[in-house]
This record gives sequence, C-alpha cells and structure tokens, in this order.
Amino acid sequence: MTVPTVNLVIEQATDFARTFSLKRSDGAPLNLTNYTFDAKMRKWSNSANSISFGTTYNSDPTQGRLTISMGSSVTGIITEGRYNYDIVVTNTESSDIKTKVITGQITVNSTIS
Repeated sequence: MTVPTVNLVIEQATDFARTFSLKRSDGAPLNLTNYTFDAKMRKWSNSANSISFGTTYNSDPTQGRLTISMGSSVTGIITEGRYNYDIVVTNTESSDIKTKVITGQITVNSTIS
C-alpha cells in the first residue's frame, strides 16, 4: 500500500488543525473505534527530537475522519523551516498492528505579530 503524501503549512503562534479522511483499501471509511493514533513531526527523519500533534476523531469514529492539531503555544516555539511528519495508527483489536497512513513535509512560516 502506498502511503499518501500530504504537505502542510503551519503559521507560527497560531492554532493549527487538519482533518484527514482515512479509507480502507475498498474505499470505505476506516472505522477508527479500535485504533490509537500517533502523529509527530521532526526536523530530520532520524532526529531524536520530535514534536507531537494532538489527535482525535470526530464524534462518529465509523466515518474515518482523523484530526491532528497543535495549539498556538506549541506552534509559537517551533523554529521556522521544513519538517517531516507521519501519522501512524495502531489497531488495538488486531495485535497492535501499526500502519503509517499519512506522511509529508510541513513548512513552518514565521509570524511577525
């Protein structure tokens, strides 16, 4: 399975949120009821330091809509530049199988005010 690449932009010192619609291989929404989520960004892929996103699904997990977010207090301390990020889901019902569902680059832009 090819992992979709989605590039994002975060403006420093602002609230950030992005919602993804996760699908099964047959195109139906992925039921997120028995999943946990891990979304992180790093300056370099092998960097020891990472920044975590908040993760949540909508009120109906059967719709497969996963939101990653970061508050302004976090985005305000991130250095501007380019980062790599991944979203990994873990199926807690199937022996904790982990799957990378989204990957890409994030550009962090500076904010003057």
